[in-house]
Amino acid sequence: MRIVNWNIERHGPSTWQAKSLLAEIAELGPDVVCLTEAWEASAEALGGYAISAAGAAWSPQHDSERKVLLWSKHPWEDAGTIHQLEATGSAITGLTLFGETQVRVAGLCVPYHFASPYGQEPKAKPWSQHERFLEDLSPLLRQWRDEGPVMVLGDFNQFMPRVWGPKRSHQLMEEAFAGYSIVTSGEIEGVAARAIDHVAFAGNLHATKVFGRPAAQGDGRKRSDHFGVMVDCRTAPSGHSQMPKLGLD
Repeated sequence: MRIVNWNIERHGPSTWQAKSLLAEIAELGPDVVCLTEAWEASAEALGGYAISAAGAAWSPQHDSERKVLLWSKHPWEDAGTIHQLEATGSAITGLTLFGETQVRVAGLCVPYHFASPYGQEPKAKPWSQHERFLEDLSPLLRQWRDEGPVMVLGDFNQFMPRVWGPKRSHQLMEEAFAGYSIVTSGEIEGVAARAIDHVAFAGNLHATKVFGRPAAQGDGRKRSDHFGVMVDCRTAPSGHSQMPKLGLD
């Protein structure tokens, strides 16, 4: 099974950037896709089933923009936005089939370090919205981890392991994802770079390959300010799931 995670930098569905990105995603044959900084109709070309969340506004935005969009080959159950997280960033979750296993999928757009509610004066302090989001997310991650197989993916707006930024913010990320395996930690094969867009597993999900796709298309034109992250994975037999790991300083 294959997961694709890509921040498409707010490009609308009719732009050449979005068309190029979605054509490449379709060619990858994904089972689950998370698009961040997307639009409500961003995944229409894939068919399947999409759910999305508008999220907090940090700047002027179109009514059809969505901070997070989750797509699956199979229908969603128990889908909904997470209201306490929409106040600072964005999050949506639902249950879908992943192979033959029902898995909870949660898509996140964690606030970037300068995020501040649009129009608020004075602006929020750097990293304050990011840290508040992680504090609100932490109990939900524990709940999902204890309920069964779960994948959490999207734009985490932090490198794993830490590259820069406050140690407190990084510690909050690590504490929030205790018991999860962030399989996109470290340098990503195919792009020779570290990601801030991540995929994390808990339960019996096991990554078999992690690789990236470049932000630029073949002619060198840049489609997004993020490269894409792909994870091939399988479900492990009960009792033999991958041991959780986190990138630590």
